[in-house]
Amino acid sequence: MAAPNFADVIQSPQFTFFIGPEAKAIVVHAAAIAATSPQLNALINGGMAESETRCVKMEHVGVDDFVRFCEYAYRGDYSVPAWEEEVVQVSQEQDQQQQHHEEEAEFPPASSETGEEAVETSHSQAPFPAFGRQAGGSYKKKGKIGWRERCAPEPPSRIQLRALFNSRTYLPADGGPKAAMLQHFEPQANSAADQDFTPVLLAHARLYCFAHLRLITPLKALTLDKLHRTLMAFKLYTARVGDIIALARYAYAHPDLPDRSDSGTLDELRKLVVEYVVCEIDTVGKCDAFCRYLEEGGEFVADFWRLAREYVA
Repeated sequence: MAAPNFADVIQSPQFTFFIGPEAKAIVVHAAAIAATSPQLNALINGGMAESETRCVKMEHVGVDDFVRFCEYAYRGDYSVPAWEEEVVQVSQEQDQQQQHHEEEAEFPPASSETGEEAVETSHSQAPFPAFGRQAGGSYKKKGKIGWRERCAPEPPSRIQLRALFNSRTYLPADGGPKAAMLQHFEPQANSAADQDFTPVLLAHARLYCFAHLRLITPLKALTLDKLHRTLMAFKLYTARVGDIIALARYAYAHPDLPDRSDSGTLDELRKLVVEYVVCEIDTVGKCDAFCRYLEEGGEFVADFWRLAREYVA
């Protein structure tokens, strides 16, 4: 199906979608929506009742999610909601530990032998600029060290998983022809423990499920790419582990996503979530909320363990 030019889109008949339980009317140009997938093209132009009445009801789609889909249909990308400020309550011990780690990262201790400000480490780690621990080897303080630097190294096997996770790509290397025009759609990173990123993470996940159900392969790739980059830049404060659990719960509870195949293949969204959890198990695994989620059972538990047993020392 050839993509319509802009003139074809803007001059095409209007089509009304009644979205959500409240039947919110959203009027769009038919050609823009029809061009996204053969399924929606058949709905709009295939001679069904909806193509005659020029309207359709979609009760199980959120209004905000459908608006993002329309933004994608017109612009080739979509924006996500802002994070929400949340009052974070952590124990005094957790707060002191996190403050100690951040201060240690910014101001490494002076060498007792030379008196110079230096940090020596023999961690055989690969560099992970977006999230996770910094590169190993010896280095001296020439600026601030990444906030995620820890004293204890990760198991070498999990370093390999983190490298695999970081290297995943879902879109062309140049970002596609719209890259320069759509720079303001780039995922944003969090910077404080009270920034609730659940709305951001779930916006990507919900749009992925919408695209999966309606066979919009390019949109599925786009949502995975944006979610992946969001997770890469995500500072996983202890108080934000709940955001990740909410993402996992949504991915594994959505009825339209396929369960694990007989050969062990996972849906791409679920695979991305499980890999991230295993990469960050040092933080996630210490939270009671994660233990309670495991107690709920379901496929996540088996998928998590199948991957974790290969990478957790």
